[in-house]
Amino acid sequence: MIWIKKLWTLIVLFISVLNFSQEKLIPKVDERVEIVSIVFRLAGAKEYSQDYNKKYVADINTYFDAYKNSEIVEFIKENRNKNGLGYDAVMSMALHLSFKNGKFSQIKEKVNSLDKRWEKVDKKQFVSLLNQFYKNTNFQQFFNNHSADYKNAEDKYQTTILSDFNQDWYSKFYGKKANEDYNIILGYGNGGGNYGIKTHPKNQKENVNAVVGIWSFDKDGSTIFDKNEFQPLLIHEFNHSFINYILEMDDNKSKLENSGKIIYELVKEDMESQAYGNWETMINESLVRAAVIHYMMDNKYSQKDIDEEISIQEKRKFLWIKDLVELLEKFDNNRKQYPTLESFYPEIISFYNQLAPKMIIYEKNRPKVLSISPDIWNKNDVDPTIKEITINFDREMIEKVSINMGESGKEHFPLQKLEGFVNGHKGLKLLTDMKPNTEYEFVLTDQSFKSKEGYPLKQTVIKFKTK
Repeated sequence: MIWIKKLWTLIVLFISVLNFSQEKLIPKVDERVEIVSIVFRLAGAKEYSQDYNKKYVADINTYFDAYKNSEIVEFIKENRNKNGLGYDAVMSMALHLSFKNGKFSQIKEKVNSLDKRWEKVDKKQFVSLLNQFYKNTNFQQFFNNHSADYKNAEDKYQTTILSDFNQDWYSKFYGKKANEDYNIILGYGNGGGNYGIKTHPKNQKENVNAVVGIWSFDKDGSTIFDKNEFQPLLIHEFNHSFINYILEMDDNKSKLENSGKIIYELVKEDMESQAYGNWETMINESLVRAAVIHYMMDNKYSQKDIDEEISIQEKRKFLWIKDLVELLEKFDNNRKQYPTLESFYPEIISFYNQLAPKMIIYEKNRPKVLSISPDIWNKNDVDPTIKEITINFDREMIEKVSINMGESGKEHFPLQKLEGFVNGHKGLKLLTDMKPNTEYEFVLTDQSFKSKEGYPLKQTVIKFKTK
């Protein structure tokens, strides 16, 4: 699972409260996470090379400049390309290490949960080279040099994010307690990446490790935690430990497989862009997000905040989120019949099985872009003197438009003016202004474009290059 800066683009992050005891959650910066993220930064891993924390990054560059060609860096470069070591695979290794008496070693697990991308990598050599790097660079000194920064971040997270977090809600809502031990780890140098890593050491409880990225700092390099960004992470991801496992129970998966696959295929592109690569993840994420909204409802969030959360999830293509929230209300209002979410799961299975045919009808009725006149879409030899284009739809549209710039930004946005709908509202005429030998891109979004029947447009990216 991969992600970038923003909280919902996060890859899966598991957070909870230690068996719902009164023991406080204590966020910590972890030496294992810092050293592993730093060696991957030195190896050029883009996702570990963000510079939101400019002061810390400058210290890393200064302190480790003499070691940027060390053996472990070269080892990572080679294996990163061959085996795709990146994002959560990196943190998976970090949390599958133990650190005792100044040395790292790979933990022994009851069931191996190290990310599969490490299967063909010489893990013993990696650990050996990491220990060599730790010793040669006197890494402990670097870590100790920043102890005040780490403490500042830990304290701010505790007071800003955890101060009013209602840990008791989860056991009451789900009707059971968690069976794992939980840790919140602040990835001080990880930038916007957030990762949830499970480990299960022999003769111990399963550990759920939440690696929380940090991307906001003041001019002095002090951490800023925006409650509106970071607390939803906590609320959201905490649900996974109460939801994900139920899909694996009994024959729940087989009962959901057909409808799950149908629904997933209809929203696959949007799910994959959020690192949700299969129907099972989509099912669990849907329930988690609906449960977040229930947390908000039960903890007296404003209706505005609740409505905004629902809107966010719909935009992320969890189009059925409102209905799923209503279904969970049925669960919450009938606790004698449904004491736990496990006992209610047949209703959830029925919900998705009924949803699948509705989604097929929905997708069939969504308007689509047929073509562009002149024919410039995905062409590399477009005449730059073209001054107007027409977007042709497969059905009649209403008088609403939503067009965004593409990822390449303003300099590559070719549109100058909206002329309006033509051809019985099946076409949209736009004026353009283009330069030679330039790539252009714009996005027809699903936010306002709708058919006469009210179905939203399938979001479409238009790209081309002038000659």
